Amino acid sequence: MAARAPLFFSRKRGADGSRQALRASRHGAVGEPAPIHPHLFRHARVRQIIRATHSLPLAQRQAGWARLQTAYLTVSDDDARRLMQEVLE
Repeated sequence: MAARAPLFFSRKRGADGSRQALRASRHGAVGEPAPIHPHLFRHARVRQIIRATHSLPLAQRQAGWARLQTAYLTVSDDDARRLMQEVLE
């Protein structure tokens, strides 16, 4: 990994299929480091549990949430394509 290479990438890819740095924000331009807080890793772990197990109750229990905070749950483009292929016509 290059010294100035972005650690986090957008889920979207460039026209050539390359990974894209996160978009510009109030914290800086594209590719500039943004503040990272430990709480972001907590939500990333919950998303990882859901993608691996497909169990919302397990993710809720592991996070210690009284109710599931669905605002933090996302489906990647690849997951959406795969899931839609499983839907019967």
